[in-house]
Amino acid sequence: MLAFVSLAPALEPTTPLGSYGRQSWVMENGLPQNTVQAIAQTRDGFIWLGTEVGLVRFDGNSFVLFDQNSKPGLPGNDVRCLLATDDGALWIGTSDGLARWKDGSASTFTSANGLPVNSIRSMRQDQQGMVVVSTDHGQVGMQYTGGDIGINGMSIKPVPNDNPHGPPALYRVEIGNGARILVNRTALEVSEKERDQHWAVGKDLPGSRIQAAYADREGTLWIGTNGGLVRYSSGKIDRFPVTDPLATSSILSVMEDREGNIWVGTETGGLHILRDERFRIFGTRDGLSSDATTTVVEDNAGTLWVGTSGIGLDAITRDGTSISKVKTLEVKDGLSSDVILSLAAAPNGDLWVGTPDGLNRVRNGAVSSLTSADGLPDDFIRSLLVDADGSLWIGTRRGLAHWKNNLSQMDIFTQANGLGSDLVGAMARDTQGNLWIATLAGLSRIQGGPNPSISNFTAANGLSSNVITALLPRSNGTLLIGTQDHGWNLWDGQHFSPVANTGLNRTTIHAILDDERGHLWFATGNGIARCDCDMVGGCSHWMEFGPADGLRGRQMATNSHPSAWRSRDGWLWFATPKGLVAADPAHFPVNTVPPPVALVRFAADDVDLPLHGAEPLKVQAGHNHFQFDYAGLSYTAPQKVRYRFMLEGFDHQWTEAGARRSAYYTNIPPGQYIFRVQAANNDGVWNDEGAALAFTLQPHFYQTVWFYILLAALAAGLIVLLLRLRLLRAKRQFDAVLAERTRIAREVHDTLAQGYVGVSVQLEVLSELLRHNNAEAAIKHLDTARQHVREGLAEARQSIWALRSQDTGENTLPVKLRRATELANGNGIEATFSLYGAYRPMQQEMEREFLRVGQEAIHNVKKHAGASHLAVQLEYGPAEIALVVRDDGRGFEVNETADSPPGHYGLTGMRERAEAIGGTLEVASEPGFGTTVRLQVMTPKEARERSGE
Repeated sequence: MLAFVSLAPALEPTTPLGSYGRQSWVMENGLPQNTVQAIAQTRDGFIWLGTEVGLVRFDGNSFVLFDQNSKPGLPGNDVRCLLATDDGALWIGTSDGLARWKDGSASTFTSANGLPVNSIRSMRQDQQGMVVVSTDHGQVGMQYTGGDIGINGMSIKPVPNDNPHGPPALYRVEIGNGARILVNRTALEVSEKERDQHWAVGKDLPGSRIQAAYADREGTLWIGTNGGLVRYSSGKIDRFPVTDPLATSSILSVMEDREGNIWVGTETGGLHILRDERFRIFGTRDGLSSDATTTVVEDNAGTLWVGTSGIGLDAITRDGTSISKVKTLEVKDGLSSDVILSLAAAPNGDLWVGTPDGLNRVRNGAVSSLTSADGLPDDFIRSLLVDADGSLWIGTRRGLAHWKNNLSQMDIFTQANGLGSDLVGAMARDTQGNLWIATLAGLSRIQGGPNPSISNFTAANGLSSNVITALLPRSNGTLLIGTQDHGWNLWDGQHFSPVANTGLNRTTIHAILDDERGHLWFATGNGIARCDCDMVGGCSHWMEFGPADGLRGRQMATNSHPSAWRSRDGWLWFATPKGLVAADPAHFPVNTVPPPVALVRFAADDVDLPLHGAEPLKVQAGHNHFQFDYAGLSYTAPQKVRYRFMLEGFDHQWTEAGARRSAYYTNIPPGQYIFRVQAANNDGVWNDEGAALAFTLQPHFYQTVWFYILLAALAAGLIVLLLRLRLLRAKRQFDAVLAERTRIAREVHDTLAQGYVGVSVQLEVLSELLRHNNAEAAIKHLDTARQHVREGLAEARQSIWALRSQDTGENTLPVKLRRATELANGNGIEATFSLYGAYRPMQQEMEREFLRVGQEAIHNVKKHAGASHLAVQLEYGPAEIALVVRDDGRGFEVNETADSPPGHYGLTGMRERAEAIGGTLEVASEPGFGTTVRLQVMTPKEARERSGE
């Protein structure tokens, strides 16, 4: 027995062998070989199989084969026996030696190391922890002595045979009541309270020899022979049905896992697992007339009545977990239809049957019929309810009928006299005596006696939906209400409230049952669900069941009442299109074992990296894609195992992975990380410890701290250098401006100032001459003053020309276009000019036409566009020169054939100017999205190269 921290109960020993849940694997679905000679489960949760082609590891979904060529390798491929020890190691006995496997490494032992021979037959671990190895030539004991775990750290010594005078025992155990069980190759012997029992192969047991034996944790003994598998419990031998493969297969190995499942290895039939079956499915193979069941109810005699969809009505009785059909009623027996929609059992033994074609009563085997001709509002009978006074409530598509006074008076309730809707579904009477009716327009309540009052409730009163599909009154006065696509609600006697956080908020509830063991059961649109529930509606620990739990499908019976029933013995019955489903809440197995989690692969850029090692795992720099494969080792329902993972150091919270068994990360930065993964079993029990893998992603040299420090130092040096260059440039500019100012001052002093002084002198002399009426001399000095003025003006112009000559672009195209653009500013227009490329002069005529086109385009924007922004751009490219004028105005429809569209009269002239200089003019515009005018001219050199000259 493995020393697991948490163990589940063993298989229920009273379950018939043919009724256990089953699954098998052969070579066609992944098993490397159909001969399974040994089975073991190690402490980490993996299932290991010994085959003739090697050692196989199984995680519930996939098989991995290890043989002589694996790393680590085995001494031989023929694996005959396996032993999982308390320290987590796996001992592997082969025909060519012994191996001890732990943490991904193996130690090999052969006759060269002290074994009698290399052929290993069996192994066991005694109470002192010593591994006793049986070979073809005797036994040896092997025990770890410390130091190296390999050959030098192992003590090997001979061990005497435990049964020197007879065949070796396959199995010897003492069970709790003092009984002793001995199994050898030919018989099972039990000594109990001075009574000895003996079962021999070929007589009491199948086959001719016993090949395997295993006692589970409840004391049930499983015995495998070369002619089938049997079970010994409570002094009797149970066999599988003759049609079962395990009834006749040659059984080589048997083992119980930590979840209580029984594993069986066969000689030619592969690997099998036996599980406690949560649900029993009854159908045609069990005696029912059809698998398509619609409704189910139990009468006072304990007979279970099952309606079908097309084959009538079945009456069945039960004996434990088996059923027997009493009879079937069909149209030929008096039923109105073979499609059964509703059932109700009366206290007097009558059974009421609703069909699409009328109402039937079954009394003492006789069938009578009622239809709309007898006063029913409709023949389509959707639901039935027998009241305490023997009266009958009948729900139809056209209202609700109440047949009372010994079925002599019928009252009809419809939407016209207060019912919420004429389409009536489920009905229920609560402990306060209120009758609740489910409809398509909410929930109706009928109160009172001879003159009842009707109240209607909808989503406006707190219901999550107006379409009511299921009702369940409880003993504390509350009412549970199922809806279509909106989960279920609780009526507490005063208010309706949706029950949230159940996982069923978006699900249709077809039926609700209370097992009176603290659980509520739901037939839903996704199968069957169960929760732990208190009497005030608080629910926890939700479990959902589907095909992985033994159901044939997720679909439940719909639009029939009741589609689920709790019988007097506590069993729960659910009608489905694929059989009648039964569950026993008193013996309903729940998996409470948290699943071990194992990392099975870690890869960087599709290169596998070791999962075990003495040194911390380091991943070289440069890897970008990381993959983590993991497995939750639960075998009760592997397909329902759920995962969540997190990469510490990168993620801030858990990632819910569902059933996905791989995690991927891309482009994570260098650093230290821990990948953690947790798993939950089929019943939602999480292993919060999970598995973890720590690793370090090493950085490139340019991702190290010293590189960043060096980079920061270089950046600081560059900033200092740039600042110094900027200061030098500013100093040069300042020196240049200062020199220019000095030159200007000198020019003014040497020219204008001197000229003004000369003029001033001449004017003073002229004033004196005029005062003395010396006209002739005055005229001469006036001419001199004029000459000084002309000379000063010429010198001033010369100075100004000298200043302006330093700006070579005064009369260039960019300057002229800039001025034209600046003149466009104002009156709501913001105009900007941009120059790209290095200026180079063009022919005077070409520059003039460029300027005229630009002026015309700017003029059109000001006059016609209604724009708020104008952008003029002159581009000097390596092969062409282009002028672009853009605005955000009203735009217009461009007509390639017209010279000038309405409101744009300058286009014709602009095109003509472009053609005159060998350029192209493009106009792009769209109403409401502005206009763009582009003039482009090839440079003369580029034009010659493109023309082939």
